[in-house]
Amino acid sequence: MAARTLGKLVLAAVFAAAAAFPCAAASDVSRVAEGSWTEACTANFVVLTNAGEGRARYLIQNLEDFRRLVIEATSLDIESNPLPFHIVALSGSSQLKSLIGTDAVFGAFQQSYRGGLAAVNLAARAPDGTDNLQVSYTAYGPLYRSKPNTRAIGMDGVFHEYVHYLLEIDAKRRYPLWFHEGYAEFLSTFDIASDGRYKIGAPPMHRVLTLDKTSRIPIGSLLNARGYEIGHENSDFNAESWLVVHYLMSDPERRGKLYAFLDRLNTPMVDTVPVFEDVFGESDEAFSRHIRQYRRMAKYDVERFDRPDAPLPQPSIRVPPADEVREQLAYTLLHFSPEQKKGVELIEGAIAINPGNMRAKALLAAVAVANKDLPKAEKILADAGTAADGDPDMLSLRGELQLRRAAELVAAGKPGWEAFLAASTGAFRKALALDPDHPQSLSGVARTWLIRPGRAPDEVLAQIERAERLLPMNQEIELIAAHTRLKRGEIVEAVRSYEHVVAWGREPDIVRQARERLDAIYALDGGALKPTIKAAP
Repeated sequence: MAARTLGKLVLAAVFAAAAAFPCAAASDVSRVAEGSWTEACTANFVVLTNAGEGRARYLIQNLEDFRRLVIEATSLDIESNPLPFHIVALSGSSQLKSLIGTDAVFGAFQQSYRGGLAAVNLAARAPDGTDNLQVSYTAYGPLYRSKPNTRAIGMDGVFHEYVHYLLEIDAKRRYPLWFHEGYAEFLSTFDIASDGRYKIGAPPMHRVLTLDKTSRIPIGSLLNARGYEIGHENSDFNAESWLVVHYLMSDPERRGKLYAFLDRLNTPMVDTVPVFEDVFGESDEAFSRHIRQYRRMAKYDVERFDRPDAPLPQPSIRVPPADEVREQLAYTLLHFSPEQKKGVELIEGAIAINPGNMRAKALLAAVAVANKDLPKAEKILADAGTAADGDPDMLSLRGELQLRRAAELVAAGKPGWEAFLAASTGAFRKALALDPDHPQSLSGVARTWLIRPGRAPDEVLAQIERAERLLPMNQEIELIAAHTRLKRGEIVEAVRSYEHVVAWGREPDIVRQARERLDAIYALDGGALKPTIKAAP
């Protein structure tokens, strides 16, 4: 499941200040944090799991194999992105629920400023389509026993969430929701055959069985879906999306048309059905009939690919300190769950164990900023002292606070904003000196120029474009990039960015800002700039 991409670090629910939280027994997620944890890392993956070192190594090896297949066998452009995929792999559904607030899914994905972020239940099982009754013939006659008729899908869930990340960082295309879920399901059954070859395309039986039990989603609704409200609770959205993707990928001609259709979607639009009908040369009703026939035939071909001889990257394995475990779990929880109180409990637990954990302090300050408690955030930074100078997250937050002070003075028409703006720029640049690929600081430098007189220099444009390449689907960064291009007088480029936000954004406030700026631009020059976004019927 791909969670809704957020423009900010923390979900927007309001909670009381940490000092006001009543004393209580440790929460369920805090008890999970107290277990035994292993961290396995390569340049591409960071796995944190409580399922043991053997499982951690297995996860990393399979993910590296899978990544190699994707690079060789698909058209995704993913090699140039340096941000790793972070995954918290849990050993039970109740543990997953304590972290993301639900156990109705096998896992969840979110784009974060540290890279892709996923939480999965390694113990998840699903129907495998077999009969309940198993018969074994012995010398004493047939032996009848009940068969569990389920299979472990832990790795399926891991691959599924990783595909979401790969689609998000693809530098060539933007992908609609149905393709995100359908392609993630299509590749999730990746396996290594007995002959050592890679294979993809085997049907996920829990999705196939769902298709037989739920009503069909109209193709038009599926193509234009912008959220999971269409039957997602019954998993039929994922099942329908998988069926459409498998049908399109199973034939070379259809696959070519699929890629052509996805390329067309890079031109912003809302209603994609007319483009779909134009590319495939048939109505959505006719396409629906083909899909139904494909399901009745139930012949789902599996593709095989040679496995390269080159060795896989070997992970570094360590037992992370207890404070780091709590901070990483808190970071994950605050992206997926509305229960920020649990997240703050984890963060404060991390700081209590290790007062020098700057990442935990930066996360606590970020929560305060998200909840407009700027004095608390400033106190956290002040208490950290010079130690904050060695952490890019802390420096970025310092830049954020100074930038907000500057913006308040500018809005009020008061003097003194220049000093705050200079301090903000200095903090963002110090963060980038520590980590040149720090997305918050890259976009932060650009934001300082949005309230500064004059045209942003080429260096600043290059920095915000770097942030776009690191997090292509982050619509807040895209909006900042649009503002920067507009301020530089690059009208056509700015319009293209604003239109992408309107077409792809899921955060109402960000979409509203882009739409308002677009309407103002469209009204200039007697309407010389024509809208390219076509509204849905």
